[in-house]
Amino acid sequence: MSKSKNENLTKYLDKNVVYLFLVVFFISGSALAYRYYTDFPCDQINIDIKANDYRVGELIKFTDITEQGQSWEWDFGDSTDVSVTSQAFHIYKEPGEYNVRLLVNNSCEKTETIIIKEKKFVLDPTKIPNLIIPDSITVGQELKVIDNTKNAYSWEWRFGETANANATTRSATYVYEESGLKTITLVVNGDIQHIGKKRIRVYEKETPTAQIDAPIIEPERPIGWDIPYEPVLADDKNEEEQLENIEVPYISEPDLEKRLYKVSESKITEKEFSNYFCGDVNKPIVVNGRNTTFLVFCQKIRGKRINIKRLTIFRNDGSNCIKNLNIEYSRKIL
Repeated sequence: MSKSKNENLTKYLDKNVVYLFLVVFFISGSALAYRYYTDFPCDQINIDIKANDYRVGELIKFTDITEQGQSWEWDFGDSTDVSVTSQAFHIYKEPGEYNVRLLVNNSCEKTETIIIKEKKFVLDPTKIPNLIIPDSITVGQELKVIDNTKNAYSWEWRFGETANANATTRSATYVYEESGLKTITLVVNGDIQHIGKKRIRVYEKETPTAQIDAPIIEPERPIGWDIPYEPVLADDKNEEEQLENIEVPYISEPDLEKRLYKVSESKITEKEFSNYFCGDVNKPIVVNGRNTTFLVFCQKIRGKRINIKRLTIFRNDGSNCIKNLNIEYSRKIL
């Protein structure tokens, strides 16, 4: 064989060896990459789920934190479209239990179960009926109520004495048969989540009470005195004549009772009553059947929790000046 032919053959073999080496390298690299891509440990798949609240309508964030993830398929368990990103956001429209499935690199799968609650109820103040009702009323006195809610078509009034609805019309009247603190409720258009409520205190029907004269207090006598004396009584007739030319503000039993509650709460003092007693807040009164003075009574109930059962005012007809009080009350036990 000639020298030139040998050289050509050597060059040809060298090229084939290079090509063969490149092919083997490519195939080996592809196989290694495929194996690396498909055979990473599936137990390393980790899903991070975050949300402010797991409820209907809330945005939930799903994140795959697998280090070797290259492709993803999120199935949220509610028949919605699959997401193919490492981080996905989803909103559930119905409450229930859902299995969230994540497929990583088309080979490894992990499932997490989440529970979605009902959508959180948000109270709408504009839908709550505004009850315009007095703070107090007396047994036997007629109470009149009316609702002004816009677009209202049904009403259910309950006045706190029976379990059933007492009226089903826009306006209603009611007469209480028993005293106590009552709760009036109104449901408009059947919306029990936006129910209107207000309390009213029902007082016993006033009955005439015999006037109890103020006690006669004998003045102290110096030691050694043996001379008997007669107690000096107030000249009621003279006092009545003096009061005829005076006129003080009128205060009703319920209003006086409210003010006494404020005294017990230390919000006001007995000085607030001076005008109603014609300037003398130390006038004698009867409390729970015992004689005392209004000043002493106010000092006794200050800072205490009390419950006034009955209050009757005896006043001068010409001036409205309070002459005496008859009070029945009790202490509240905490």
